[in-house]
Amino acid sequence: MKRRTRLSTLAATVAVLATTPTVVGLQADADPKPKLASPGYDILFVRHANSTYPQPEEELSALGIQQAAKLVTYLADAPIASVDSSIMVRTYQTADGVAADHDVPVLADEDIREVELVSKDERVAGGILASWVMDPSTRGNAFGGGENYFDVQERWDRWWAQYAREHRTDRGTGVVVAHGGIYGLMLPETCANKPQLPFSERFPGNTEMIEAHLNPDGTLVCTAFGVSPDPASMPNRDGSPHYYYEVDPVTGVATQVTSPLP
Repeated sequence: MKRRTRLSTLAATVAVLATTPTVVGLQADADPKPKLASPGYDILFVRHANSTYPQPEEELSALGIQQAAKLVTYLADAPIASVDSSIMVRTYQTADGVAADHDVPVLADEDIREVELVSKDERVAGGILASWVMDPSTRGNAFGGGENYFDVQERWDRWWAQYAREHRTDRGTGVVVAHGGIYGLMLPETCANKPQLPFSERFPGNTEMIEAHLNPDGTLVCTAFGVSPDPASMPNRDGSPHYYYEVDPVTGVATQVTSPLP
């Protein structure tokens, strides 16, 4: 049984545990050339704000609190109808302000927690993720502990099947706050248009988001990777302006676009 917790924005410490049934996928008979459909449900997959990683609690840092506040401002006029997060503290804290601003609860789910790896050293973790993406023959290897790729895929697919079933006939926008690792591994595969991204661009930075559209038939179409609510504060390592990728809804071809500044 997996755990889903509905967290009130008025009482962040109160949790209600609920069991959820196993559900089947929705994409078996999907159009092989997916496209945006109207009506449908827009989804913003947001990576959590900066945290105190690698401290055990991994709450938001001072920078992360600022980033979460800017996310709230960025989404203030969006038609947010639902907010979901992983069960980890840093994701709930990132999601909470958005949920409160739109008067909806946060629904937290353990199935979209971060990938559990043998080490929190970013070089080690990055190497494992790279191996799984670049060499599928290694996906059964947990590299000494934690999860392997298929463990992550199983829980993601379970969460996604239920989420798609619950929201495919909804209107508005859903916000999902989770983690760079699970997004980088799973979203390019979950999107029916199979975004064609450089390896390093599969994994969003803090509060960057993947824009997607859930069609009524249950197919997910990704349209942008790496959109930032505050691009001015997120230049590239070489000092050049922040950029993201627009993704063709049918072919998955990704085009780099310089982020506009306010």
